[in-house]
Amino acid sequence: MAMRYVQKLKPDIGAEDAPGARTSVFGSLNAIGPCRIDHVRLSAAASPVDLHSPTEERLIYVLAGAVALREGANVVRLEANDFLFVPRSRAIVMMGTDSSAQLLDIHVPVTCDLPSLGAAKALSALKGRVDENAFSAHTAHAAEGRAFDTQTLVDRKMGSESIKAFVSLVHPGSGMGLHVHPFDQFYYVLHGQLSVRLGFDAGVMSDGDIVAFPAGLIHSNSNDGAGPTLLLTINVPEVPAGTKGAYTIDLQSQN
Repeated sequence: MAMRYVQKLKPDIGAEDAPGARTSVFGSLNAIGPCRIDHVRLSAAASPVDLHSPTEERLIYVLAGAVALREGANVVRLEANDFLFVPRSRAIVMMGTDSSAQLLDIHVPVTCDLPSLGAAKALSALKGRVDENAFSAHTAHAAEGRAFDTQTLVDRKMGSESIKAFVSLVHPGSGMGLHVHPFDQFYYVLHGQLSVRLGFDAGVMSDGDIVAFPAGLIHSNSNDGAGPTLLLTINVPEVPAGTKGAYTIDLQSQN
């Protein structure tokens, strides 16, 4: 799918890859804000990755394999479909395990001078797992067809200062018509396919595709396939409480 804001991640970890290979997916696009998404391949031989930053918060999402996260004497293990929220100023280190991993490392600058709400949480409390039994119908804005089922991974209520991330189950025949957001939005297709329109471009995303919707870019999406589609969605920054996050575009009324 040749579209400016769409990239496909390398699916396999090969012998030619460095033990701790890191590729920036959207860190260099001028139209995208300060959010950076890296695709990381981490093996047991890789050097530990220091996630500590006084000015950034991060979300680690494991796509395959496993990694270990350590803070002091505390250690948690993340496997495929596990995630970990890393608040700013937390001294957390990521290490490879006996199962080479692929993951997304989403990091966003934060400028809040107040203490981070995630500062006091135990390391284990920052970890979660995608579980379809935890999904609920998304009602924040209407979908065309059946409502998306979603599971929130991290948001302001959970201690994030900027990132809102969730996983969506998009049913066949469902989607969102033309709309815009006041924030940058990213989709990563975990499974299935999704038809997307970005301005004048259109195409079909599939497993391993990641797309960026810059704030203010008119776009739409729909699942035109026969089976459900599972998406990781990242919104940066999360809109203030009580603020509308999606604005429908009606081209018919513009004529």
